[in-house]
Amino acid sequence: MRKSLIAAGAASLALGVAGMAYAQNPAPKITATAKLSPSKAGTKSKPKASGVTLNVTNDPASKTTAAKIAISFPSTLKLSTKGLPQCTKSDEAILAGPKTACKGSIAGKGTASAILNPTSATPAPLNFKVTPIVGKNQILFYLEQSPGAVKAVLHGKISGKKLTISIPDFLQQPAPGTYSALNGLQTSLKLNKGKASLVTSTGCSSKKHKLGVTVSFVPNPNPPASSSASTTAEASCS
Repeated sequence: MRKSLIAAGAASLALGVAGMAYAQNPAPKITATAKLSPSKAGTKSKPKASGVTLNVTNDPASKTTAAKIAISFPSTLKLSTKGLPQCTKSDEAILAGPKTACKGSIAGKGTASAILNPTSATPAPLNFKVTPIVGKNQILFYLEQSPGAVKAVLHGKISGKKLTISIPDFLQQPAPGTYSALNGLQTSLKLNKGKASLVTSTGCSSKKHKLGVTVSFVPNPNPPASSSASTTAEASCS
């Protein structure tokens, strides 16, 4: 039970949000920004290894709990773990220490913030360090509360140009009737080895890469005003 609650606090932070009756809250809304480094794009014949930084902000007024987050990459960017050091260790091994378990697979860093039980009179703030780790056809996100003892590993599956991070039920709701609300998530993704790269640029359309971000929500306990919210993050390129 203790392990589940600890993981729940962390993961719900990564993409959860709590809420009262949906009729009392506005429809969910998210905003996002992105940056590509270097901004100079490669071509199909000469692809360029790149790194991407993504910021997602949730409207706290909606008090929604996320079931999953989907990030869609444009045709000018490629997301792949092929040829890179892939962490195949268990979640337990990663929780014990990502730098010990999968040091060569670490692919960036980030932060996240949330509110536990935001509808209560005394909601609790949660702040986390985020460490992306390359796995086999997935990106693992190691979360560590700062300050605090909460730790968790989230799995982001890669399918084509889409990265989908699913949130288990026990992470959406740390305790019966208690949910958490995402304030913001910021993460960078970059790992290269030889000619292989986690993110590769193969072009630049209208001087920008457009990344789609969609967050799907669940009842907490009532259905939200909208079951999902979407936005576009634009990264400048040349």
